[in-house]
Parts: sequence; structure tokens; C-alpha cells
Amino acid sequence: MLTRLGRFTVRRHRLVLSLTVAFIVVAAVLGTRAFGVLQDEGFADPGSESSRAEALIDARFPGDEPNTVVVVSSGSGDVDDPAIAMAARELVAAIRAVDHVIEVTSYWDLRGEPALRSTDGARALVLAVVGGEGDDQEAALEEVRDIAAYPPAGITAAVGGEEAANLDVATTIEGDLGRAELIAVPITLLLLLVVFGGLVAASLPLFVGVVAVLGTFLSLYVIGSLTDVSVYAINLTTALGLGLAIDYSLFIVSRYREELRAGRDVDDAVVRAVQTAGRTVLISALTVAV
Repeated sequence: MLTRLGRFTVRRHRLVLSLTVAFIVVAAVLGTRAFGVLQDEGFADPGSESSRAEALIDARFPGDEPNTVVVVSSGSGDVDDPAIAMAARELVAAIRAVDHVIEVTSYWDLRGEPALRSTDGARALVLAVVGGEGDDQEAALEEVRDIAAYPPAGITAAVGGEEAANLDVATTIEGDLGRAELIAVPITLLLLLVVFGGLVAASLPLFVGVVAVLGTFLSLYVIGSLTDVSVYAINLTTALGLGLAIDYSLFIVSRYREELRAGRDVDDAVVRAVQTAGRTVLISALTVAV
């Protein structure tokens, strides 16, 4: 099979390259849509004891637990001052009007509940339940943050809570992983230049890596459209695909060069490299896939 594949690649190299370019274009267009179908939640195992206990509590004691907290500060003065209270109620009304905000409870709604007021009287809490899933919940949180960033005159506001913290962590991780990849790729190219001593040979593993990554994006788009897939799959599969593509390309290119040095012509060297190193790549790739 590998021998036939090698000979076909040599005889139809223009067709293979054309199909590869076409695949890259399709994968680039459709694969980028994967970011819109992947999920940024699902960190808890629904079959775990804690998840079952939470479901039981929700069933027996209906009502949503606040997952977003807004700390309102009066700056100078007391949160019970009429002007501060009016500004705070205006802020609460704006938060309550946000889509997917299910419930809002504040210090001022509860007529001065002490548990929601700081001991010095300078700060008080607004508790909100932000519903929705995935992008809807994220958009609602961002809108709440925008409202808190530009509150009515006389008060300042800061957003916290479980969902806001989760969003910050996810954003931080995504940014860090993206920066790591931007650093890793140029360093990898430099190392490949040192190993192979030529730009073409050094660029080939990275080119295969790009094909692998775009193909992975396309796969994630298809799978994510059919079932839930974590958004962190993007970074995991990108790193895995790039690393394996470079690794496998090193096998093929190194063996190809060995065959050239042994006196074979270009076509025979390609076929021989696919026969030998290609078998290693095939078995390793199947093992990783399993």
C-alpha cells in the first residue's frame, strides 16, 4: 500500500499539491468556524457525587444561586445616602435589563440587609444570576461589566463572582497559549534550519504542520457541530498536530536525504522514504489516534 502511495505521489505530484492547496483553503474557511461551536463549559462530571448532589438540591430547593457579584462603592459618603441609593438603583435596573440575567438582588432592594453592606457603609453588594449557556452567558457577563465600568454619577462598581472568574481564567489561558505558540513556531523554524541547513527542507515540516492544524480545525468544526467539545481542544490539538507533523516530517525528510546520498534518484528516493519511514509514521499516527 505504501509503495503504491509513494509511486502515485511521484507520478501525480501536481495533482497531490493541487488537492493539498484546495484542502487548505476549505479547511481555512470552515475550520475557523470551530471557535463558534466549541463549548467553554462542562468542567464538572455529570455523573460525579457532587454533580448529583447539586442536581438534588436544585430539584428540592428551587431557585438559582447568584453567580455574579457587583460591588458598588460610594466613593465618599454612605451607601444609604439618598443620592447614592438612587444611583445604585439605576445601576441595578440596567443590569436587570440585560438579556439572560435571570434574577438581581441588591442591598437596596432588601431595604438595607446588613449582610450586603460593608461595616464602614462605603460599599454594598448586588447579586445576580446570569443564565444562558456558552456564548450567550459570556455576552451577558460582558454587558454587565460594561454597565459596571460606566456607572451613574456618584458610585463606582466592580464585577466579580464565579462566572466572571471563570471567564477571566479562560481568557487568560487562551491568551497565554496563543503567545506560547507564537513564540514556539519561529524558534522551531530556526532549529529546523540548523538541523537541515536549508530553508526548503526546514519549511516543509512547518508546512505539513499548518496542513495538520487547519485539518484539525475543520474536524473540530464538524465534531463540535454534532456534539459538545471543549474550547480548550483548539490549543491541545494545535500543539499536538504541530508537534506530530514536524516529528513525522523529520522522519520522511531524513530518510529521503539518506536515499539520495545512497545514489537513488529523486523519484526512487521519495518512494523508498514512503515505504520505510512512512510505515513508522503510519503506525505511530494510528497509535496516537487510538
